[in-house]
Order: sequence, then C-alpha cells, then structure tokens
Amino acid sequence: MDAEGALREMLDRAGSPEAPPLGVCSANLDHIRHFGTGSRWIGTLDQPAPVEWLTLIDGAPLATEARRITSKTWPRLAGSDLIHPFLTGAAARGLRVGFLGGSEETQKMIAGKFATERPELTVVGWWAPARSTLGDAAASRQLAEEIRAAAPEVLVVGLGKPRQELWIAEYGHLTGAKVLLAFGAVVDFLAGNVRRAPQWASSHSLEWAWRLMLEPRRLARRYLVEGPEAYVKLRTSSRNGIEQRLQEQSPEYGVPEPGPSRAPGSFAPVAERADVAVVVVTYNNAEDVGPLVASLRKEAHNVSIKVVVADNSPDERTLLELAHHPDITAVRTGGNLGYAGGINAAMALAGDAGSYLILNPDLRVEPGAVAAMLKRMNAQGAGVVVPVLLDDDGTIYPSLRREPGVLRALGDAALGSYVKGRPGWLSEMDFDPESYVHGHRVDWATGAALLISSAAAEAVGAWDERFFLYSEETDYCHRVRDAGFSIWFEPAARMWHERGGSGSSPALVALMSVNRVRYADKYLGRGRALAFRGVVLAAEVARLNKAGHRDAALAVLSQRRWEALPHATRTATAVTP
Repeated sequence: MDAEGALREMLDRAGSPEAPPLGVCSANLDHIRHFGTGSRWIGTLDQPAPVEWLTLIDGAPLATEARRITSKTWPRLAGSDLIHPFLTGAAARGLRVGFLGGSEETQKMIAGKFATERPELTVVGWWAPARSTLGDAAASRQLAEEIRAAAPEVLVVGLGKPRQELWIAEYGHLTGAKVLLAFGAVVDFLAGNVRRAPQWASSHSLEWAWRLMLEPRRLARRYLVEGPEAYVKLRTSSRNGIEQRLQEQSPEYGVPEPGPSRAPGSFAPVAERADVAVVVVTYNNAEDVGPLVASLRKEAHNVSIKVVVADNSPDERTLLELAHHPDITAVRTGGNLGYAGGINAAMALAGDAGSYLILNPDLRVEPGAVAAMLKRMNAQGAGVVVPVLLDDDGTIYPSLRREPGVLRALGDAALGSYVKGRPGWLSEMDFDPESYVHGHRVDWATGAALLISSAAAEAVGAWDERFFLYSEETDYCHRVRDAGFSIWFEPAARMWHERGGSGSSPALVALMSVNRVRYADKYLGRGRALAFRGVVLAAEVARLNKAGHRDAALAVLSQRRWEALPHATRTATAVTP
C-alpha cells in the first residue's frame, strides 16, 4: 500500500461496525527479530483470531529487500508518519479515539497539545497500565473491559514491540475498538519527548542512527546487537509468496462429533472414540492419582475423555487406588519400562481419539485447561500443545525449552539458573516471564503435560525407549517438528505440578547427563556431538562436590558404564485390560 491507501483502509475499518477489528503494525528489523524466522513469536500474529492484521513496511532494509525480490518499489509507511494524517481524518469523520500506553506524564503532555492543536478530535480515554497488568491475563481482560466501557472506535497502542502486538492479538477484540494501532514510538513523538529524524537522515536510511544518538542507553542493544542478526534473517529467509501453513483446515482438527451421552464427569471406555485420550505412566504414585483423576473429571463435563494408565510400580498399591475408578483403564506393564516405554504401552491400549494428552501422575489440571489446549490445537493445526506448569507455591515453572546445542549447553553449564536474562543462544531454558504470558511456538517443553494431535502421533510413531527417563520428550518433540508439525504453548491452560516425582539418586543424575549426550549423538552430527559431550563433562566435573555428579562424569567419559544405569526391566507378565 501507499500512504493514502493505508489511511483509507484504517479509517474505513474504524467506521465499519460489521467488520472484524483491524490491528495495524509497522514492520522494521525489530519486528523481524520478534516475529520473523526463528523468533520466539513466529506465527503468533498469523493465527486465525478475532483481530485481522495490516502490516506496513516501515524500515528501510525491509523496503529494500521487498524491492529486490519483487522488482517493485515499496513506500515506507512508519506509524510516526501516518499518525498525524490519521488523527486528522479521524477528527473529520467524528471517530472516538483512545490511547493505551506511555506514562501518565507523557499522556498529559499529549492531551495538552491536543487541546490547542486538535480541539476537534474526540479522545475518550487515556490508559497507562503497569507492566505487571499487561503480564496478567485477568488484569488485561479487566483493562480491556474498562476500555470497552469508554467505547473508542480507534485505540492507539504504544506499549513497545512486541508487547503491543501480542496484547492486541490476545485482548484487542475485547476493547470494542475497530482499529488498534500498534505504533509504539508514537506517544513519545506526539508528546514531543523525542525528535523525529531530519529528512536527510530518513532519506539516506539513517533514522536508526539518529534515534541511537538521542537514546543510546535504550537503543544500543537493539540497533548494534540485535539488528544485525535480524538483517541476516531478512536477507536469508525472505521470498515472494505466502507459505500455506501445515495442516491448515485439516479434517483432523474439526469440531468433534458428539459421542454417546454419559454421566457428567465420567470417562469414555477405550473402545469408544473420544476427543482426548489421557495417557498416564505411574511408578509408586498411589497418593498422587486421586487428585489427578478428580481434576480430570471436571474436564470431562465439557470434553469427552478416556483415561489409560500404565503402571510401572513394583507393587499393586497404585492399581488398587485406581480400582476405585472403574471407568479408567489401568494395567501393569510387567516391570519398569520407564517413561517412554510406559507411554508406548498405554498408547497401544488407548484406541481411537482426536488427541492424546500425556500427563505426569502428580499433576492437577485446572478447570478449562484441556479445552484451552484443544482450542489452540484447532486454531493452529498444531501437532503438540503444552500448558503452563505451576509449582505448589503458585509460581510459574520455566518449562519451555529451546533446541539443545553446544553454545546453549555451554551457557547452561557456566551460568545455570543465574543471569536469566542472557540471550537465547546461551540457554536451553526459557526464563523470560513474558514467554509464559502469550501463546507462541516453542521447540519443546518438559514432558509433564503434552497434548498430541492424532495426526502427529500417527506420523511420529512410538516414543524412543532408549531414553528410558529424561530427554525422551526432547527427542519426541524433535521428531514432531521433523514431521512438519508445530509445537505451541497455551497460557490459558494451567496445571499444578509437584516436581521431583521421579525421585533422585546418583544413577538418575548420571542418566540425565548420559541421555543428553545420547540425544546429541542422535541429532547433532559427530563433530558437534563430541563438543556437546565435552561441555556436559565439564559441567559435571565442576559439580563434583554435589551428590551424583561424580557418577555422571564417569558415565559421560565411558559409554561402557551406560548399561549399568537405569533402563527398562521386566519382572512379570503384563496384565491386559
């Protein structure tokens, strides 16, 4: 679009009561960093949602790249350039405007300027929420309702990238506004806090240098550290055309057909198709299964669920506890097959289902969690959906993970859970609190709770039992991605997790490190796998004073010790259902 066409589209949409809300963002290298190839939020704005998106080319590198691949000149449409003619048009059409973002002081400065420069503009509200409000789902919904009560037709959102786009995507439709402008820097420009770059700087693609000169402390990292990486992605990943999303409109993700009626809270038999087949692997979990089952029964009021439990326990206490629930299929595996082996045993009995929910036995599922995960799966055509995991004190456990690699292993070995703000390429764990607020794609997540689509389960096949315990979910999620499916995090689904249910021993500490090496051997190639093993060994040597790490170091050094580590065993004949 040119400026005239973009302004007409935005103003027309603001006055169209029947059309869906329109989110407008201006794309620059920072936008590529947050939403482009390999980014944390890739695909987040592409999902079917109540808010449609109009993405305008802002940054000079994007305009240049667009010209290179299309042989067409593309005008730069920065929000800071469009806002003044847009507000003029909004006043002429009598549109009601609200402002979200910026400090209260900045908003007062803008209001003062508008009183003399734009007295004809109708401003219905100013909102300057704290960051904690934007990071809390309930508080964000309440904020959206407050905005709706003021009835703006246009909402100028200046929360900074990517928070403003993520907030609009998730809560924008609740505000009642027909157009939501994700123009982060606009509030400072309108207030006069920041001067626009002179024409000569903009025409020579040096606006970034001007802004860096004015705000070096705030913008140095964006322009000097993150910008070059985004530019490389822009040049290597851009193309002319739109890629069709995998599994789009696949019949696997349609609305489930209603099954036979049954008492509310009861589970379906394994022979009957259900929306969700819950798969649980137990090992001495007699005290845990009761609360889990109780929480699942609440989910079964709105979703058809069947439950299959594979018990690896050496005694029958867990099965005796489950005997109080005759609508659950529970079987002994005939030994200790480990987590992967137990899942395979349960999946073999689970029968037909729209999806399969792998759950640790020490979980409690919050009401609505399963429905929220199914909704995300249906919307994205995702192969796997993972929930928020909460510790007993209510804090969010950082369960999201990045693909293992040598540099990430090195960062985790040297820094552990310290320096949580380090770059993603130096940490396998995602510590950023914002990652647990908004839905987005992930590489993998801890295996306590995974909702797997039937299509992905069929394509990927059995879990790799060589891992026994630890890294089995890393391997499975890797194969899910290799099969062409995405993995999504759903913040509306919450589950409480009593961690440490697998117990602890020197052998298990060693097994955890060995399985990381086993994973590297499987996927990284010989050279990188050897480097990865060296990093894991160095981490274990540095922790020799802690229990189990001496055994781990010796096991990483010598593969002959692997056979002595915990592995699948069979002590009795498994019971068939």
